[in-house]
Amino acid sequence: MEQQLLAILAATQSSDGPTRLAAELQLKGLYSDQAFPGALVTIGAHPDVALPERIVALVVLKQLVGSGWSAALEEFEGKVLFSDDVKADIKNRSLAIVFDGNIDSKVINQTAVIVSKIARAEFPEDWPTLLDLLLSQQSTANDTVTEAILIVLGELVQDGLDEDQFYLSARGLVKFFHDVAVDGSKKLLVRAHALGVLRMCFDSVETLKEREEIGIKEFIRDLCDAWLSFFKDVLNEGMPTLPTTEQENEGENEVAATWRGVVALKIQVIEVSTVLTAVANARADLAQTLVRIQYIYPDILPTQELFSACWAALQAHGGAYYACFVDGDKQSNLVTASGLPYTFDLLIIEELDFLQVLLDAPDVRVQVDAMTNNELQGKGDAISQWVMEVMGSLVNYSAITSESEGLWDIDFNVFLSEETFAETNNSPRSSCAAFAWKLSSWLPMQTLNSIAGYMKLIWEDANPSWRHKEAALFELQQILEEYRSESRPIDTNVLGPCVDYIASAMNEVGHYLRARGHIVMSTVMTAYMAGPGGNRDTALGYARQSLKAIDEDDSEIVKTSCIRIMSAYLLILPDDAATEMQAAVVDGIAKFLDTQDMDDMDDNVDLVDTVLQTLRDLIMANPTTCLEHNAFDVMLTLVKLGAARDESTYILVDEAFDSAAQAVVKKGTESYSQLCYKVMPALVANLDAKPDEDQEKATALIDVSLNLIKLLAATAVEPLPEGFVFEAMPRICRVILSEGDFYLHQQATLAIKEILCNDPAKVFAWVDPEFQKGGLDMLLLVIAHLLSPQVDDASAAEVGDLAVEVVEKAGPELLGASMRELLQVCAVRLCTAEHVGLVQSLVIVFARLSLFNTQDVLNFLAEIPIGETTALVVVTKKWLENSTHFVGFEAIRQNIMALIAIYRAHDARFAAIQVNGDLIVDHTTTRIKTRSMAKKNPIKFTVISAELKLIKLLVNELVPLYGNLCLGGNSIFQARHTSVGSDNSWSTESGGTPGIGPQKADDETQNYLLDFFVTVGRDAHFQQVYRQLTAVEQTRLVEAVEQHQLLLAQQASLGQ
Repeated sequence: MEQQLLAILAATQSSDGPTRLAAELQLKGLYSDQAFPGALVTIGAHPDVALPERIVALVVLKQLVGSGWSAALEEFEGKVLFSDDVKADIKNRSLAIVFDGNIDSKVINQTAVIVSKIARAEFPEDWPTLLDLLLSQQSTANDTVTEAILIVLGELVQDGLDEDQFYLSARGLVKFFHDVAVDGSKKLLVRAHALGVLRMCFDSVETLKEREEIGIKEFIRDLCDAWLSFFKDVLNEGMPTLPTTEQENEGENEVAATWRGVVALKIQVIEVSTVLTAVANARADLAQTLVRIQYIYPDILPTQELFSACWAALQAHGGAYYACFVDGDKQSNLVTASGLPYTFDLLIIEELDFLQVLLDAPDVRVQVDAMTNNELQGKGDAISQWVMEVMGSLVNYSAITSESEGLWDIDFNVFLSEETFAETNNSPRSSCAAFAWKLSSWLPMQTLNSIAGYMKLIWEDANPSWRHKEAALFELQQILEEYRSESRPIDTNVLGPCVDYIASAMNEVGHYLRARGHIVMSTVMTAYMAGPGGNRDTALGYARQSLKAIDEDDSEIVKTSCIRIMSAYLLILPDDAATEMQAAVVDGIAKFLDTQDMDDMDDNVDLVDTVLQTLRDLIMANPTTCLEHNAFDVMLTLVKLGAARDESTYILVDEAFDSAAQAVVKKGTESYSQLCYKVMPALVANLDAKPDEDQEKATALIDVSLNLIKLLAATAVEPLPEGFVFEAMPRICRVILSEGDFYLHQQATLAIKEILCNDPAKVFAWVDPEFQKGGLDMLLLVIAHLLSPQVDDASAAEVGDLAVEVVEKAGPELLGASMRELLQVCAVRLCTAEHVGLVQSLVIVFARLSLFNTQDVLNFLAEIPIGETTALVVVTKKWLENSTHFVGFEAIRQNIMALIAIYRAHDARFAAIQVNGDLIVDHTTTRIKTRSMAKKNPIKFTVISAELKLIKLLVNELVPLYGNLCLGGNSIFQARHTSVGSDNSWSTESGGTPGIGPQKADDETQNYLLDFFVTVGRDAHFQQVYRQLTAVEQTRLVEAVEQHQLLLAQQASLGQ
């Protein structure tokens, strides 16, 4: 079989597509052959077979194991393809390859991956000896075998060992890693890999800390005793000879290998030093070991020694870093095949982050405080020499690298992205920014003084580097932003000289320095204007200079930077000055966009974000002036080009329109009409968008346009402007009646509801030109379509609000017999509804009607047959069994009031309905229920009367007095005041500030609910229901009523 396989495997590498595909299908056909896996192992281990074929054979075996070894593997395709005997054979032979140091390293490592995959499925239950077998090889294993064992151990530590198994195996594992790491005869990368797997262990250590505190603390202390001297030696060790580019490009160059190995080893030592202190570090994939120990057991690590060693290393590495990445163009951010970082920039990042973490250690702070205080004694300039040295290092490592410069020159969108999301950019520059922020938060005055002093040195240098100038400005920007975040006052005497440096940077030849000058000047002016010494004319002068650069600068980097900072200027300038600039800013942006190829929006995401954010801020700075410039025209042009496919840009457009609409409507009907006439032609035209080649673009365009039409309609004061209804309604109805994404149907339904709510007369008077139906008939057609079985629940999720609006605005007079048909359709669809949003939407139809005609609604539902039951039964069960999931202040308020109204009707038909009550909890086991267990033992509920369920729901809505009624603050009740998202997820409901608007309505609802319980509490029938409540529910009810009555008495005594 092996000879046949060799031919097939060779064919899988053919450049001819059909030949390759035929070979792959032949291999698939052999999957069920029990001899197939063994033959692949034989080929992989055979020294006479060419290496490429051996590797291919092992890759095929890995795929076979994934698809057919066990259901525990993610790739499993549903059928086990290995017999038990074949499994045992594959495990034994694979381990034999891993342990054979004479086999090629590529073969061993590929086999180790297969062993890891099998271990994920079988260890420890079906392969209990694996860990001992791996650890027993340490004394005899060469570098290749050790590397392979570490690959398998990494898989076991990460996914194979549970807490108990790790606790029993931890010391053996750590000893293995220690013996490898300190073994100077092994390759540096192998030693670093051992530390990398050690680092993984700390997830389990942290988990076990609470449960096995004494044992784990002893384990950590022993670990530190064994490892700390090694850690310090590695940190203090100097860097080897820096390899040349030629040496790096040589396959087995010793100088390059030594450099990479030392860098990787240092990185892993720092990561093992950081991992327990920086559990929440943004780079989870480089989750740092000493620091993590410091986080869990702060009394164990000698943080002062580590801080001193790491600080000395950072200072020593500055020259080599500059030579590699600033003056040179070495590649950055590289890792080995096993995931080990080994480039010098990553070491600098780890050093900076480790130092930042150690600054939180109390003994380090004491050390630095003492040092800086001694330096400042008798000095009047408040500049610490140590902080000055820190600034020098930060400026050095913040310099724009040649790699970044090249990328930014090719595409300014990359520059904008890194400016906007600097904290997510894994680079020494972003780590320096975080370090400066941290230092400023601790030593604000000294940090600001030091960066100002360091800038003076740079600008007074006879031959200053533009990179140093730009980096110094970059660090000043971080410090000023930290000041702003903490509302710290800024000493203008310190910052004054910096303004001159920044102003000169705005006119430098280098475009990156010019761009940074404009950016930092806006930050400085923001700081100035926030203080007592803010000078309007100075800020306006610099704002105009940046505005001029948008038009006249020859660099796109400078232009886009100036567009981005216009938001800051418009926020700090007085209203008259900001208003004066608005039109010029919009014109400048429009002219710049005219020079860009905006056809491919994916290539301009960051530019679009920048432009839309600036336009949003421009409009919100003075929304009443939006009719006087073309900001909305630019926005809608970008939207038409596809800008709204991204959620962040969608929100920016929404916020701009909402702000403008809210402000304009206050100026009167005429101004509001002007806004509509300005934007509605484009919006309704967008609804005619055809998918053509880009379905996503067309869908996003329709979505944002529907949302903006809905927003304009919701803001309006009746009546809507002429033409609004007649232009919008036909197109919105067409969206609903056509196939499309569910969220388009939701948006369209809400848009129609808002239009109907604010101008029912025009809606009912409108006649659809395509269907030749009047407005009311079109509304009934749309509702019937949404409630039809062919439309999914998500698409129909907002139909209830529209149905209620139709009933309330049209009334029985206009609806006639259609009203009964409409409500019947709602009840029938409720029977099959599963989407929580649709259930709530349809239930609220009957809830709102019950507020005014309770008995009529009950009678109506009892008369409608649905299958073998009635609409009353269907609606009651769906209502009561889903009520706890309802969200939104208004929906919950209406739900509570409707339930109270139904209870007061004392309808025997309602009370006789049986519904799900409390969850029946299985106390016989504490195990997590798997899907198979859930199928065998499904969730069960008690069965109770609808009347009892109704009272249980109302009791559940009671909020403790001290959490809501007394203080008027946020309460647990607010946790449910969220809206159902378009994907059936929950999101915070807009339209109210917690503790102000909605909270007041919330208190009113609570008072209404409590008054109800006070009133019915004396009723004999209610007492029977009360006795059926659980003890917890009874206590909750009694305490709430007593607190309510006590509060009323207190208010009465105070004359409130």
